[in-house]
Amino acid sequence: MTTERRWIRRTVCAVTALCGAGLSITAWPHAFDNRYDLPAPLSYFVVGAAAAVGLSFLVTVWFVRRVPQGLSSSGHVVSLGRLLPLLRFAAGLLSIALFVLVIAAGWFGTRDPMMNLAPTLVWIVWWVGLSLVVAGIGNIWPALDPWRKAFAGMDTLARRLGRKNGAVCGWRYPQAIGAWPAVALLLGLGWFEVVYPEAAEPHRIASAALLWSAVTLLGNVLFGSETWRRNGDVFDLYFATLGRFAPAAPGPTSQSIILRPPGGGLMSADVRSPAMVGFVIAMLATVLFDGLLAGQLWWGIQGKVTRAIPLLKDDQGFIVGTLGLVGVWLIFLASYWVACAAAALLVRSRPVTTIAYAFTLSLVPIAIAYNIAHNCSSLLVQGQQLIPLLSDPLGRQWDLFGTASYRPRIGIIDARTTWYIAIGAIVAGHVISIWLAHRIALREFGTLRKAVLATIPLTVLMLIYTAISLSVIAEPMTKFGEPDQESAQSYEHWHVHYGERIHDPHDCKNKRRTT
Repeated sequence: MTTERRWIRRTVCAVTALCGAGLSITAWPHAFDNRYDLPAPLSYFVVGAAAAVGLSFLVTVWFVRRVPQGLSSSGHVVSLGRLLPLLRFAAGLLSIALFVLVIAAGWFGTRDPMMNLAPTLVWIVWWVGLSLVVAGIGNIWPALDPWRKAFAGMDTLARRLGRKNGAVCGWRYPQAIGAWPAVALLLGLGWFEVVYPEAAEPHRIASAALLWSAVTLLGNVLFGSETWRRNGDVFDLYFATLGRFAPAAPGPTSQSIILRPPGGGLMSADVRSPAMVGFVIAMLATVLFDGLLAGQLWWGIQGKVTRAIPLLKDDQGFIVGTLGLVGVWLIFLASYWVACAAAALLVRSRPVTTIAYAFTLSLVPIAIAYNIAHNCSSLLVQGQQLIPLLSDPLGRQWDLFGTASYRPRIGIIDARTTWYIAIGAIVAGHVISIWLAHRIALREFGTLRKAVLATIPLTVLMLIYTAISLSVIAEPMTKFGEPDQESAQSYEHWHVHYGERIHDPHDCKNKRRTT
């Protein structure tokens, strides 16, 4: 065994053992209402998952010593002929029709979220379902984006009326701001989704859609479509980031696509701004905070905060929830920069910013995993509600397609299955992230020794992320200790305010939106 091999083996084993030892969590299996009793203490699951993630680091370092030539954005070009432009055209028409339908349902339909198409179509089918389609197959959002189609129509009309620059004013976008508007909008969307108490109200959804229409069309007009999409269009940037993980990407012509290894787009992408780091971290933080808001742990924190600062107290946890969302994002962001600073100290050949930019997109698989873990049950259960709602989108007792009497199968997925799907998704997401980070490190630093040193702090951070995410998922069904009376009352008030108790530990967001 060479000296380099022995050094690598000692390093990765020490890091894995150290991190695994530090993840012990005291928790007891506890069924909350009709939820799933964990078959073993939560600490067993957390340490086991962290050990699997740590082992993946060891295996990756041991067997991968140079970047595989095939792991890039290039791949096999497949020509689909005229079918692809036709599909894009049909997708554009469909998206415009659905957008108009959401506005109509929001303004003229019933105010009951369960009987109105808008909440299910927007929060479940579009925000959750489309995100997973984009990550798992390819970024189809450009073909579906109704605002892109609307601006293209405006631009074409302006050119036909004699304007040389079309509908674009040609203002210079301030480069110092970069993509921070998209970061703020993503956090704002997360706030609207999980903190704002009327996020499921159809008329609020319609109003938000119209407000975003005005904002994004104005951005396109002032700065041009390409500039706005790179910096301010939160949805374009969000789906484009997820789409870099997908095995399919746009081809060199309008009639072709590229098939590539999953994650290849993340490996080849180039991040050059702190705003993009903040954006990817926001993708993690918003989903994790959504799960945190479901359990008694958060309400215990809120009780302590409001006792310490009475001015922050309100019945719905609105103020503390807002501060909590921003706080979780800042903690995640700070922890990532600390890990990158540690890597810079170990490697001593790259500044912190260069390392942070290089590894940013390696976190995207974790964001995808969090999405699956937190939203799988909502998608499978409430996604079925789309079947009757398409026949009666406004809640007016219509039956346009003969499906209005369909009743979703609530038992299609239970808490036990959801729990194991969540564990599998989170472990797989972190393993893939380590796999990508190691290859990025090999590309950036050239030698195996420096690549290992650079990825050690990030691996430790991913182990911590694994422990936190599993704890957040399990918290609604696991007893961490008896809550104090005020926290228990706040938690109970939250359930009463938003309707019946939640029987699926990951259906909290669904109930918040639709009860």
